[in-house]
Amino acid sequence: MLKSALILLPAMLTLAACDQMGPPYGPGPVAGYGQIAPAAYVQYGTIIRVRPVTMQRTANGDQIVGAVAGGLVGAVIGNQFGAGSGKDLMTGAGAITGAMIGSRLAAGTDTYTSQAWTVRLDNGGTMTIIQASNMFRVGERVRIVHQGNNVYLEP
Repeated sequence: MLKSALILLPAMLTLAACDQMGPPYGPGPVAGYGQIAPAAYVQYGTIIRVRPVTMQRTANGDQIVGAVAGGLVGAVIGNQFGAGSGKDLMTGAGAITGAMIGSRLAAGTDTYTSQAWTVRLDNGGTMTIIQASNMFRVGERVRIVHQGNNVYLEP
C-alpha cells in the first residue's frame, strides 16, 4: 500500500497542477530586480460593449491538498478490490479518480463578478477581455496588452 502511494503521489500532484482555473485576469506580470519581464505585444481598439460575468475563484494550494487527500482515500478504497496485479490496478485507478474528485471539491464555489470588455480592434477584428475593472467606458480607446499568458486592457 505504501509503495503504491509513493509511486502515485507524483501522478496525483501532476493531475492537480493540470486542473487549474487560473487567477482572475488583471494587470500583467511585473518583473522584480534582476528579472526580465516577458515581451509585450500591444494592439489598439475601442470598447464597444461591456457585460458582467461570474467568475470562480480558486486557491491552487487548496486544490493540491484536495488532490493529495482524495488520491490517498481513493487508493485505500481501490486497494480493497481485486487480487494480485488487479489489486494494484484498482489501487492506482482509485488514487487517480480520488485525486481528480478531491481537486474539484477543494476548488469550491467561491464566485465573484467581473466584466467582459468587447473591443473593436483597429484592424477590424474584435476581442473580448475579462478584467475586473470599472475604469473603462463604452466608446473609450484602449490598449490591449499581450504579455506572456496574460491579456489585459490599459487606458
